[in-house]
Amino acid sequence: MIQGTYIVGKGPVIPLRIRGPDGSELDVSTVVDTGFTAALTLPDTIIGALSLAFDSYGELILGDGTSRQFKVHIAEVLWDGAWRSVLATALGDEVLVGMRMLAGHRLQIDALPGGTVEITRLP
Repeated sequence: MIQGTYIVGKGPVIPLRIRGPDGSELDVSTVVDTGFTAALTLPDTIIGALSLAFDSYGELILGDGTSRQFKVHIAEVLWDGAWRSVLATALGDEVLVGMRMLAGHRLQIDALPGGTVEITRLP
């Protein structure tokens, strides 16, 4: 189980450990974004600090209809007790966990200040 806290103005926040190809690790605070369909977004500062390997380019259509290109990198994430290789999009200044990471899991949020956030694996 992954546990976090609901923070007003941010939403559901969980801790996440990310590992680069050389074994270096960073602990970060991340927002769970159910409107984001991919696995993970990372700012360039974290991608650079962990020397994450480049995978490809992607294109995103924003809510206002404009498009934006981004780089995709390979990262390892400690997820529910096990390391998992994921594609991380290089976007913005915030770390976001999207719906691809939540596949096969239940997300429960007590949406009030300091409320509990729990992510559990489905049977």
